[in-house]
Amino acid sequence: MDSRKQSLVTVRVTEKRAPVSTKARTNSKAAPEGKYGTQPGALKGRGSMGNILSEGHPPSFSISGLLVARRLTKNLKERTALKIAAKKPVVTKIINEQVPPFSSKPPQKFCSFAVQRFLEELLPGELSGISYGPDLAGKLAKEMSEKIKEFAKTAMPPRYKLVCIVTVGEHCQEDVLLTSRALWDAYADTFVSHSYKNGTMFCVASVFALYCE
Repeated sequence: MDSRKQSLVTVRVTEKRAPVSTKARTNSKAAPEGKYGTQPGALKGRGSMGNILSEGHPPSFSISGLLVARRLTKNLKERTALKIAAKKPVVTKIINEQVPPFSSKPPQKFCSFAVQRFLEELLPGELSGISYGPDLAGKLAKEMSEKIKEFAKTAMPPRYKLVCIVTVGEHCQEDVLLTSRALWDAYADTFVSHSYKNGTMFCVASVFALYCE
């Protein structure tokens, strides 16, 4: 009898322990499945994100690629702007010059460009290769002044007066500064000036054109 009881007890004990061990085994095997979301009752959001990350590759960016893309975009914008500008007709906008109320309004203004070119050609032609001398300097100044006035009168509109000043001096190591002052109408009056020097002498010629009402 004692031997039967012991065998029954051992059988019952083993029967009771067997389910515990099987449960532990099933739990240890099911844990990794639930972690990756393969069970139907597991977390669906985490499982789907894990599948996406495992299947695809993460995006990659580089600084050189961004710079190239920026240059291409800039070039495309510039080309588009040039094409649009080429299609539009070119319109020249004329802005009327603002005349002060106290200024004179001559119908034709003095053309200073022609006189400026004349001075640039006259001074080198008259003074190149000539050495300075007190008597010669005064004579040259008078002759050049007359030539300049004769030419300026051909380009002078009516009611303009001319003032021509020619200065000839010795060219040494010192510096010379020539200035002038006058009552001036910035709109109607104008002037031109040119200077020249060689190894021994310098010359400054100025022409003032004044409009007289």
